[in-house]
Amino acid sequence: MKKKLLITLFFIATANFLFAQSIVGAWKTLSNVMENSDNKKTDMLSMQLKMWPCMAQLQTIFQADGKQIMKSPARCGPMDYNKLSASSWKMTGNEISITNTSMPTPLGVTATYKVEFSGNKAIFTHEYSDDERKKLHTPKTKKVIITYVKI
Repeated sequence: MKKKLLITLFFIATANFLFAQSIVGAWKTLSNVMENSDNKKTDMLSMQLKMWPCMAQLQTIFQADGKQIMKSPARCGPMDYNKLSASSWKMTGNEISITNTSMPTPLGVTATYKVEFSGNKAIFTHEYSDDERKKLHTPKTKKVIITYVKI
């Protein structure tokens, strides 16, 4: 009886580890939503797709060696994503940090997101601090939510 109980407890304790999902692989962006403090949401990806339909083919690839690359049809939108230098990524628990030195933002070169997996989707969320909102000159911006689907 004790042996069965121990085995059951072992499987319960390790279930999350056994079924944990990995960010490694190719992903397609489903949405890139900016949410303001008044809860108004804007899907930046839908606006980009209206201007550059080729963005629908954009792939974000997280390689097992800690590099992140982008692939797209040649010269899609304002740039050729294929020519960007690889970014680096590191995931600790449910948090991912992506460092991109080829396209720095007003927030610097590293972006950190909470990651939630749901089926074949990965949902990246970053809540902006007061300091980050000041640097972006967007006092109402609350967070960004990027949803990827594994391809």
